[in-house]
Amino acid sequence: MKCKNIKKKLKKKIYIKKMDTSKYRVIFIIGPPGVGKNTQCDLLVKKYNLIHLGAGDLLRGEIKKGSEDGKLIKGIIEKGEIVPVKITCGLIKKAMDEKGKDKIFLIDGYPRNQDNIDGWKEVFGDSYILVTSIILEADEDALIKRLLERGKTSGRSDDNIETIKKRFATNKKESEPIIPELKKMGPSIQLNGMGTPEEVFDHLCKELDKVIK
Repeated sequence: MKCKNIKKKLKKKIYIKKMDTSKYRVIFIIGPPGVGKNTQCDLLVKKYNLIHLGAGDLLRGEIKKGSEDGKLIKGIIEKGEIVPVKITCGLIKKAMDEKGKDKIFLIDGYPRNQDNIDGWKEVFGDSYILVTSIILEADEDALIKRLLERGKTSGRSDDNIETIKKRFATNKKESEPIIPELKKMGPSIQLNGMGTPEEVFDHLCKELDKVIK
């Protein structure tokens, strides 16, 4: 029944009326590891006709290429640390330029710290409009269990208990403190991500409809 309800909502796809296409239009979505950012992004992309750019996916894609940057990124991720902003921002901007400025970009897992914000402002300047920042929250113990379960099939090198704990420590030290800064940059939506995917999606859409018209 819940799956059917989600499908009904997705059938009512929303096409966002055109705005200033001289600037990139951006929605940030952040939250601790395993909070369900990718799941919500998949649903939001279908309903709002967004372009999903996952910072983590872009980084892992670079690793698969076997480039020098890819080797550097792999080592950093395995330590549970944050990839330098110059690399991440460069990959995001390249992907955005390939799609064009007439789209709204849902950027998943970025920014992760103050350096990311500073780097974003340096690279993009006033060439973007922040539609909103989506900030998902959840209980750490529950998320660790979720990630360990995911690690059984994900094949991701960072889905192990040692790296997971490092990622949460990094999130607490570097990502949580930037939330006030994100709120200053533009509209924001902050909600609990530990419900069912449908429940989180429902709450998120109600708030997102207020800023996307």
